[in-house]
Amino acid sequence: MKDKSFTVELKCLFCDCPLEGDTEKEYVSGDMLECQNCHELNDYDALIDVAAEEGKELVADYAQKEIEKMLKKAFKKK
Repeated sequence: MKDKSFTVELKCLFCDCPLEGDTEKEYVSGDMLECQNCHELNDYDALIDVAAEEGKELVADYAQKEIEKMLKKAFKKK
């Protein structure tokens, strides 16, 4: 497998819109981020947990597809 990078957006827990925050500010545990769409406050820790799970799913799907490709090549009839 080749190295691959993945990007996961932080999405509002209420309306699922991508969150856009101040790029100069560094957020930490306990911070509340306001959604620009629905104006609900999102807990930073919950956002990171959801994004981490989404990232794990992306990596697992990619790895499975790559393994399937390699197995098909290995057992291909000649």
